[in-house]
Formats: sequence, C-alpha cells, structure tokens
Amino acid sequence: MGNSTCPSAYVPVDPVPFYTNGNLNFKAHDVGWIICGFFTLIASVTSFWLIWKHLTYYTCPQQQRHIVRMLFMVPIYAIVSLLSYIFYHQAIYYETIRDCYEAVVITSFFYLLLQYVGDTPAEQHEVFRMVKLKKWFWPLGFWKYRPDGLHFLWLMKICILQYAIIQPICTLAAVGLQYFGLYCLESWEPYFGHIYITLAISISVSVAMYCLIQFYLPIQGELKPYAPVLKFLAVKSVVFLTFWQDSFLSILVYFGAIKQSQYMTAADIQVGINALLETFEMCIFAFLHIKAFTYVVYRPKDRKRTTRKFKALLDVFDYRDWYYQMRQTSRYMAAKSKGRDYSIVEDIRREKYTHLEKALGRDRLLRARRG
Repeated sequence: MGNSTCPSAYVPVDPVPFYTNGNLNFKAHDVGWIICGFFTLIASVTSFWLIWKHLTYYTCPQQQRHIVRMLFMVPIYAIVSLLSYIFYHQAIYYETIRDCYEAVVITSFFYLLLQYVGDTPAEQHEVFRMVKLKKWFWPLGFWKYRPDGLHFLWLMKICILQYAIIQPICTLAAVGLQYFGLYCLESWEPYFGHIYITLAISISVSVAMYCLIQFYLPIQGELKPYAPVLKFLAVKSVVFLTFWQDSFLSILVYFGAIKQSQYMTAADIQVGINALLETFEMCIFAFLHIKAFTYVVYRPKDRKRTTRKFKALLDVFDYRDWYYQMRQTSRYMAAKSKGRDYSIVEDIRREKYTHLEKALGRDRLLRARRG
C-alpha cells in the first residue's frame, strides 16, 4: 500500500546567514547562486542585444515579430532559473512563468515556419495544396491514412498548437495542487497530481515534437533557404531539453539517487541542480540564437535607416495575428465536422480581414531584397 501523505522531509533552516557582522559566509548553495547569476547575466545581455538589433532593423514584421517573441525565452528561462535557485521553496511558482511562455515559443516557431512558406495564409494554402504525403515519419510509417495537403496542414496545426494550450493548463493545475498540498514533487504515487501532470505534458510534448518533424519533411525544400534545422535545434531544444531534464532529475529524487542534505531536502537540491544546468544551457542557446536568428538579413543596405524600436516592440506584443489564425483553425474544424469545405480566402473576405492580408504581405520586402 502506498502512502497518501506527501513524503516531504523537514529540514532545519541554516542558522548561518550569507552575510553577518561584515563578513561573507560562503557555502555550496551561495557559490551556486553566484554561478547562476553569472550565467543569467551573460545569457540575458546576449539575448537583449540580439532583440535590440532586430527592433532596430524591424523591416519584416511578419517574420521578426515571431523571432523576437522566441528570443525572449532565453532571458525569461535564465531569470526564472536564478529565482528558483535562490528562493527554492517557491520554485514552482516562478517556473509557472517559464512554462507558460513555452506556449508562446511553440506557437511563434510554428507560425514563423508558415511565414517562410508563404507571405499570406492564402499563399500558404496554395503551397500545401501541392503537398503529397508519401508516408508518415517513424514510428507511424505503417499508418495508411494519407490526408490531402490542406487537411494535412490543419491537422499539423491542431496537433502542434495543442501543446500551447495543454502546457499552461497543466502548469496552472500544478500550482493549484501545490497550494493545497496535493501535487508533491517528491512523489510519483497515484495519490498526488505530480504523476498525472507529468504524464499529460509528456504525451502533449511528444505529439507536438513528432508533428513538427512531420510538418517539416514534406516542405523542407521550401524551407531550406531559411536554415530550418538550425532554428529547430535553437528553439525546440530549449523547450524539450528543460522538460525532460527536470523530469529525469525528479526520477533521481524518487529513487534516492539525490539525497537530502543537512539544511535542504532532496527536492530542494533537485531545483538547485536544474537551475544551475538551465542557466548554463541558456548561455549556450543565447549565442546559438545569434547564428540561427541573425538580424543581418533584415538590415537594409543603408544601415543608417532604422525603425522606431518602441513601435516595433509594441508590434511584437500585439497578438492579434494569433487571434486571426486560431479563429481560422476553429472555423476549419467546424466546417469539417459538418462535412463542408473551408476556403480561407472566402473567410477573409467575409470577415473583412483584407487588411490582415496586406500586413502579411510586408514579408515581400525581405524577399525582394534577397532576390
């Protein structure tokens, strides 16, 4: 029989403060947060520099708004990890910010790939009408179902973007369960929410990961000029590495490989190790993003011609483009459920979204400059 009481171990508070009587008392934990702080500073400064450059040469809003949204993930992840290390008892609440922002990262990356395919939703549909799915990626190669190009696009949209919904919901559920003492990070027993939350996110992230790869394979020719593989590694590695890393450390705690110390529980030590690893990893990804999401291709020949940074930043945080995209996806699902065909062009005209098509067409500025 399992124990329905969370096996959280009580440990006394360290009686020796970091600073006392003009002296600094360095302990292993204090050295750790200094290291975390150093990595966080390097990662954040590097990412903010790249964001500043994109805002300075904000010549292709429809691509760069997604890029800048993704670039914010490094400082967010790094700062959250630092706060989780210092205030490890409240780590789950800080990590809520990081986990919810993963929804932004996943959605932005997917929409960026769509922008590379075509300037407007209508043009993207024209490309996918020509897509012929020969076989599913491993391990579903045996599946005989072959959706047509447009249905394949909408199916990938639904399967990828479900993670952007499930992850925040599971994260908020974990916070609520933690507040009522029902989450229990230290346990994988079925009495607590930890195992169910982790299972739900694991399934969701695996489906999203699989569908991203499957989405890329039929259109890799169209995406090749944009170095999609490097961008995929630079973004998805952050999201999936941090999740599986945290889960692996949690398993080590459960099986006793990570043990409590005199003043810290095993779960507290897990949070600290994870924070140290994440801040170091964010340094690596910050520099990788400079290569993967270079601002140089958006810089005009006349380098003195810049854009208004504050206005560009407001455009980055204007999420109405998501609203239009998600509304179109909902209408497609409703039309299919009733056995009707769905035309995005007619949808745009009916709802008077012509101005959106014009805005999306600004991507031609970049393509003309490249040509």
